Amino acid sequence: MADINVTPLIDVVLVLLVVFMVITPMLESGKNVDLPVSTQAVTVNDTGQHIVLSITPDGRVWVEQTSAERETLISQLNAEFNARPTATILLKADRSLEYHQVREIMDLLAENRWTTIQIATGKET
Repeated sequence: MADINVTPLIDVVLVLLVVFMVITPMLESGKNVDLPVSTQAVTVNDTGQHIVLSITPDGRVWVEQTSAERETLISQLNAEFNARPTATILLKADRSLEYHQVREIMDLLAENRWTTIQIATGKET
């Protein structure tokens, strides 16, 4: 028989499809929060160049996917920064938070010499 057997190829492609379907939701950085919208948002693909600091609607702070208390936040950020020295901080705060709640975290960062902070927003449609 001179025909090419494509069954193994189809099996491999289907396995890869399943793997990508399982892994894709895990690629999101930080916690999922409802970002405030802005008219001047710039789309940036996160390829690991940011240390994502998330503030959820209940006021809890997260460094990447790890919960952080305000007392240990700086030590967790320093540990992340030691692992990725060229990273910058990306602040993702839920739109339902009041300004002073976000400002408290930004002040805490500034007191510890973390002054370059990027703020994530959603793009207005």
